[in-house]
Amino acid sequence: MNLALSDAELRQVLQTVLAGVSTRCDFVHGEALRPSGNSCLVQSGASFCSSPGAADFHRASLNFYFPPNVSLAGRVWKSACVEWHDDVSCLPSTIFLRAELAQQTDLKAALAIPLVRDSRVIAVCIFYKKYTQAPNVQLEQTSLSLANELLTSCVRTPVGSEMRFVIGDPKVIEQPTGKTSVSKAWQRCQQSLDIDPDERSEEELEKIIQYSKGVQFFKYITNHQRHDLCKNMTYTTLMQNQLVMHGGNDGEGDNDVNCSVWHVVVSGRVDMCVRTSAEGRTYRMCSFKEGDTFASSYMKMFRTNAQISTHIEATTDAVCIVVQIPDKYKAEFRTCTRPLWYEELAQYFHMSIIEAAEALGMCMSAIKKICRRHGIIRWPHRKLASVNKTIAMLQSKISTADDDPSRGALRSEAVNVLTMKLRLTINPAYLVRDEAILQPVEPQSAGSMQTQSVPPAQAAGGMG
Repeated sequence: MNLALSDAELRQVLQTVLAGVSTRCDFVHGEALRPSGNSCLVQSGASFCSSPGAADFHRASLNFYFPPNVSLAGRVWKSACVEWHDDVSCLPSTIFLRAELAQQTDLKAALAIPLVRDSRVIAVCIFYKKYTQAPNVQLEQTSLSLANELLTSCVRTPVGSEMRFVIGDPKVIEQPTGKTSVSKAWQRCQQSLDIDPDERSEEELEKIIQYSKGVQFFKYITNHQRHDLCKNMTYTTLMQNQLVMHGGNDGEGDNDVNCSVWHVVVSGRVDMCVRTSAEGRTYRMCSFKEGDTFASSYMKMFRTNAQISTHIEATTDAVCIVVQIPDKYKAEFRTCTRPLWYEELAQYFHMSIIEAAEALGMCMSAIKKICRRHGIIRWPHRKLASVNKTIAMLQSKISTADDDPSRGALRSEAVNVLTMKLRLTINPAYLVRDEAILQPVEPQSAGSMQTQSVPPAQAAGGMG
């Protein structure tokens, strides 16, 4: 006997939960996202909107997918833990992908709660307030209890008792799958790295070089560069919870010396953690596992204002190679080897591609190659400038509009233009489809605020 809920039944349950919790706990918007296989979260089709701005935000959100650990929804999906942020509208897109949309539609504080069945997250519900609010344990517990009450009242079958909204335990870490082992190449390399760099023989250096040939970080450098980097290479052994580097609001970790030191994870797991406000909690933003590379420069993408503090710590016992990049190789290193995230590249979209290449210390051919790797067909500088100009014009009209219907229509139009801007700047892997899903600009009646939208997976032709 199949006791599982159908998609339509689960959507109706989530709709009831979103409406009930939002109404009783003073949230203006609630959305529910569900996994599409193991690849991403998509809008479930259930939502609650009690303001025109919330409806605009929800409609624009249909344009985006959320892979594991991407944005608020993706992180809660993988961690199975509650997250609360004082004001998502002022966060960088690396922390909250739709921050500009939240700012445009007057959404501030956000609470995300996972729905779990059989130790798997089957949905993530996110609730938004119209004002800033610091983490509130009592409100979290009230929202959670109410959500579970509504869940129980909607599903009076054994399957209902198997589903629960949970707070989660951030100390519980996902364990790596498969059997892990230390390679003989690393054992030989480690013995050589134990010797002081000034005292290593050519034979010992060759063992380090042989190991480096299997590491992605060293894939594109010349033999001469590899020789020099391996000559001064070291490694560090990290204990669980040990701080690796810190990049708080004091600017530590931003200098060029620290950005020339890179770590390559040999074993274990290292996480980048962020606290988005002085009274906020610390959350794990991204993980670095075997073969992954990190440096202090990555923390800059998450720390865009003085309220945000970042650090990198060992989540488990770990071993990392430490690579010092000499000044003479910085240009070549950036061109050939340096792992460049899409989000790093996006920070330069407001410049021409020539200016971006100069700022990154790369030649034009190198930056174009990186663009192709990330799915960027055309550098968006000119289109972005045009869109920003249109947004500024609409903002001016909104501030001088005479009545609420006119302001609402202008705001919806501004959200449409902002959606097009995000489709230019956000990683293409997070976009639902080529054609944008836009918000109607006609004024809406109050009765149309509570919506049940079509899941983007269906609108896009299906993603499972």
